[in-house]
Amino acid sequence: TCNLHSIYISNMILRIVLLLSLFSSSPIIGVNSLLAKHHNTAIPSLCRRNLSPMTTSSSKSTTELSAKSSAETQFITNKMCPYAQKAWIALESSGIPFDIREVSLYGPGGKPDWFWKLNPRGTVPIVTMNGENNVYADSELILDAVGDISEGILTRTADLSDEEQTQVSRWREVISKQLAPVGKSAVLGGSMPKLRSLLKEMNDVVVGPYLCGERMTLADCAAFPFLWRIDQDYGIEGDGEEKLRDWLKVCLETDAIKRTVVRSWWWWW
Repeated sequence: TCNLHSIYISNMILRIVLLLSLFSSSPIIGVNSLLAKHHNTAIPSLCRRNLSPMTTSSSKSTTELSAKSSAETQFITNKMCPYAQKAWIALESSGIPFDIREVSLYGPGGKPDWFWKLNPRGTVPIVTMNGENNVYADSELILDAVGDISEGILTRTADLSDEEQTQVSRWREVISKQLAPVGKSAVLGGSMPKLRSLLKEMNDVVVGPYLCGERMTLADCAAFPFLWRIDQDYGIEGDGEEKLRDWLKVCLETDAIKRTVVRSWWWWW
């Protein structure tokens, strides 16, 4: 889950440090390398810009809102957040009509009152169903809810075998409890061996063409935002990573997933 307030504060700190470095007689060690590693925009930001010409296509299900939604399901998000993206993938692949309301990071008045009422923690994503009778303010809870009612390419959880459900649960746990912290450590610390070792372990259990077999599941929704980001900056194409490479290609050929790929994005911290 992405905390927009924390990201805003971090961004302001980077701006201050950069300004200090410009006016200081001695350079601040690490600032230039930090900005070079995590940004490629002129103004410091906690967003990474994807250099490939991918854009988000519009559809009836992803109508941008300026006021109230006409759909039963609303998706409140910021499109650069990986936790929000996994919920977005689930919604896009579910066949359920929904509308998007995107929360701006840098609004002069901060996040609107209606947003805080839905989630006092101030994080995205949020999904509301049946008006606001059912509010899900956590990406994992959103996956569970959408998986129970999917009518699209995303296989409904109840339609999976016990073995498949176990596989999906294991993938989700690996992403949240192993890949997220190991990936963070690798990107921030610059040490890749542990991440490469984990990727090879994950590669070994890919069934194909999707993670758990012929059908798309919540495992694919949970994994794609994180593995795609790693691939963008470091590549997933080495020896022992071939199945993950093929899986990423399948995902990017799946319209419901491709619609969630945006040009500017951030990591998961």
